[in-house]
Amino acid sequence: MNHQDAYQLITAYVKGWKTNDAAQIIATLAPNCVIVESHGPTYRGLKIARRWIEGWLGAGNTVDRWDITSFHFAEADQVAAFEWGFECTADGVHYEIDGISIVGFEGGKIVTLREYRMTRPPYEWTGAE
Repeated sequence: MNHQDAYQLITAYVKGWKTNDAAQIIATLAPNCVIVESHGPTYRGLKIARRWIEGWLGAGNTVDRWDITSFHFAEADQVAAFEWGFECTADGVHYEIDGISIVGFEGGKIVTLREYRMTRPPYEWTGAE
């Protein structure tokens, strides 16, 4: 996998969420994938990931915005990191989160994806006494 292929695969994953397309999301994942959401849930293997994705989307939840704000790829390690701004509505509650995901690739698919999120909005530190 090269930089362009990694970016296209990640954008396909993100686009699948934004368009409520479970098949597109699932198509980006390796059979032995492990996904760790920023608030803790971990999904091991494509069968479990599929159940989570289809259940979350099927419940009427929506990804309202997911913007990739930076992308970095280490070809030798087959690992990417991307920063993002994310908004969703889940169980009738609106969430807005900034974060980063670390993604590993295997066989042209996403094999690991681990999210980290900011717990507070960014602010300028002034050093005021």
